[in-house]
Amino acid sequence: MLPTVLSTVPKCLLFFIAVILSQYKIECRSSLLNVTDPETWKKLAVEKFNKFEQSLTYLLLKRPKNIILFIGDGMSLNTVTGARYLKAEKMDVLGGDVQLEWENWPVASLVRTFNSDRLTTDSGSAATAFMSGVKGPHKTVGITGTVKCCECTELKEVERAKSSLMYASKAGLSTGIVTTTRVTHATPAAAYANTLYRKWESVGRSNKREFHCVDTAAQLLTNASHVNVIMGGGAAEFYGASDNITFNTKGKRSDSRNLLQEWKDMQIKMNHKHVLLHTNDEFKRTDWSSVDYVLGLFASDHLAYQLENQDQPSLAEMTEAAIKILSRNPKGFLLLVEGGKIDHGNHDNRAQYALSETLELEKAVEKALSLVNQQETLLLVTADHSHAYGVVGYPTRDTSVLDVDNTAKGDDNKSYLISSYFNGPRGILDAPRSDPATEDTFASNYTAESLVTLGTATHSAEDVPIYANGPYSELFHSSLDNTFIAHATMYSLCIGPYTNQSHCNEGNNGSQLRGLHLNNFYYLLFLSVILYTFIH
Repeated sequence: MLPTVLSTVPKCLLFFIAVILSQYKIECRSSLLNVTDPETWKKLAVEKFNKFEQSLTYLLLKRPKNIILFIGDGMSLNTVTGARYLKAEKMDVLGGDVQLEWENWPVASLVRTFNSDRLTTDSGSAATAFMSGVKGPHKTVGITGTVKCCECTELKEVERAKSSLMYASKAGLSTGIVTTTRVTHATPAAAYANTLYRKWESVGRSNKREFHCVDTAAQLLTNASHVNVIMGGGAAEFYGASDNITFNTKGKRSDSRNLLQEWKDMQIKMNHKHVLLHTNDEFKRTDWSSVDYVLGLFASDHLAYQLENQDQPSLAEMTEAAIKILSRNPKGFLLLVEGGKIDHGNHDNRAQYALSETLELEKAVEKALSLVNQQETLLLVTADHSHAYGVVGYPTRDTSVLDVDNTAKGDDNKSYLISSYFNGPRGILDAPRSDPATEDTFASNYTAESLVTLGTATHSAEDVPIYANGPYSELFHSSLDNTFIAHATMYSLCIGPYTNQSHCNEGNNGSQLRGLHLNNFYYLLFLSVILYTFIH
C-alpha cells in the first residue's frame, strides 16, 4: 500500500521531505523493550533468578534475613577512584596503596541507569528503579507507565510504583531510611511516595478538575508511618511559612498543617514507642533500645557537608542508630542509606566535597559491617547515576587528587586539574582559562573550571558500580539494569511479588533445606576425596 501511495507523490516533494528529515535529524526509532511496562523488568529479573536457582550457591546458602542498600548519590566510578586516592592521601600513603571498604568485597559489577524517556537518568527516576523495579520518566518519583512529569493528573494504580521498603514493612520486617539530604528529596522519597514532580516536596498541585496531587512530605505520613527509622534533613518541608518550629527557619508549606505534630499524634495513636529529634544533642541522648520509631530531621534543608563541621549527626552515626533499632526484629529488616551530598559536590564542581562525602559513606558501611551478622545480612553499595567528573592526566602517585598534574601542562602553558569536570560552573568558553596552579585548589569549597558553562553540572550516562557482600551477593555478579536491584531485594527477602519462591518456604531464611543440602555436599566431598586417594 505504501509504495502505491508514494508513487503518486511528486519526486520533488519526496526529495524536499528527505532534506527536511536530514536537516533536523528526525528519528523514528522504535524500542525493543516496553520500558514503561513493569512486567518487562520483572520478566528480565526472573530470568536471572532462574539461572541463580540452578547454581550450587543457591542450594548451599541461606537467604539473607536483612538487607542494607547503600546509595552514593552521583558516585560514579571516577568518584570512587578519586575518593580512593583522597583516602590514601589522608593516610599519608601513595595513591593506589589502599582501597575503599567495598572494593574488597567478593562481588562487583556494573549497573545500567537509563530511565523510561532519557539516556541519562535523574535521581528520582533512578531511585524508582532500584527501589521498585520499574522504569519511570524524568523528574518523577515512584511513577511508572506512560505518564509524564510535572503535570498533576490522577494516577492509575498500575502507575504507582510499589517500593521494596513498603513491601518489607507490610511483611512485618523493620524498615529504615537514612540520608544526608532532605528526607523528602528524590532518593529517600522513592521509598514511600508517588509524585509526578520531584520538587513537590512540601506543596502539591491541583488540576482543572480539582484533583489534588499530594506533596511528598504529606505522603511520608500517609505511606510511611510504619517505617521505623527516618533520619536526614528537610524539617521545613513539614510545617508552614507562618510557623517557626525548628532551626529558626520558617516552613515551606502553603497549607496550615504541622506534619511534625501529626507524625507524633499518629505514633501515639498506634501506641508506638517513638521520638522526634532535631538536634545532635537530642540524638546523642537518645536510648535507642527504648524506641521503635524515630523521625530525625536535623536541618531545615539538606544536612551540611561533614567538612563544614556542623553540629549534626554523621551518616555513620545515623546508620548505627538505625541498625540498633531495626536489628531487634526477629523477622529481619531492610535499610536504605544514602550519601546524598556526594551528588551535591559533583553538581557544584567541588571535588573535595564529593570525594570527602564518599569517604563518609565508607564510614557508614564500615559501621554497618561491625554491627550486623554478616552471615545473614546482604550489603549492597551502588550509585543512582554517574557524573561528568574525571580523574585525568599522568600525575605521580604522591600527588594529591585535588592538585594539578605535576608532570605536564596544557598547550597554553597553564596547569590543569587532576579532578576535572566537563560542564558546570566556571566554564572556560565564557572567559580565558585560569591557571589552577595559582589558585587554592585545596580549599574545601574550591570550584573547578569546566568546559561548558552550566549553573549546575549534569549527570552522565555511563554505568555505575555495584558491590555486594553477604548471602545472595552472587545475584549481582554480572552486569545488570538498575531495576534488578529492587527485584533482587524483594526476591532475597521473600516480599512483594516473590513471597512464594522455593527458598521462602523453609522457615525464616531457608535454613532447613539449605542445611540438608550442605550436609549432602560435605558427604559427597568426603566420598570424592576417598575415591581420589584410592585411584591415585
